Amino acid sequence: MKFLNSDYVFCIGAHPDDVEYGMAGTFEKCWKTQFTIMVMSDGGDFDKTTTAVDRGSENQVVWDMFDNVSGYIGTTYVKDQSEDEMINLIESNLHPHFDVVVTTAYEDSHFEHRIINNLGSALCRRSPLTLVEFRSPSTLNHWIPNHFVNLTEKQYNKKKLALKKFKSQQDAAYFNVNTIDSFHRNFLCSKKGFDIVESYRIVESFQK
Repeated sequence: MKFLNSDYVFCIGAHPDDVEYGMAGTFEKCWKTQFTIMVMSDGGDFDKTTTAVDRGSENQVVWDMFDNVSGYIGTTYVKDQSEDEMINLIESNLHPHFDVVVTTAYEDSHFEHRIINNLGSALCRRSPLTLVEFRSPSTLNHWIPNHFVNLTEKQYNKKKLALKKFKSQQDAAYFNVNTIDSFHRNFLCSKKGFDIVESYRIVESFQK
């Protein structure tokens, strides 16, 4: 299976674990798609729980769990980079065949997630790229998804195992087992037989 019928998908996160928390089940399900992740910092500003080495190595361990995932981790806080600098870095590393760009949502309580969201439109300004937002733990309730990836129990268990690899974050509230389970449930989806889902909002779509 492919994600949105794409061979190559480019995902942008503000911090280590952003993309994986929202999309790791999709990595497992959509194994015919190659996902490249660019993390624009090695951790949140004022985050005293980890060092850059800790969080970067955790990210790499998770990526190594999936044959179709690779990534890059920045070393500067998001707020210390201009939009021009980030766009230049991304475009310098952008695979020529990417046709889907996935970012954090703008309707988000974390200001660095909103900064990352702004990069999506800039990256799609010249090319017919499909632009998508993924749901993260800090995405606000008034963000409305319009695309869902249904996960099997096996795929969901693989994701939960991956999230446990972020050892530095296990004491965070959003890594609580009950919180993770509730994050993956949607009432309208459950009525249609989709019990565990990852949620996306397709902002602009250009199909092959």
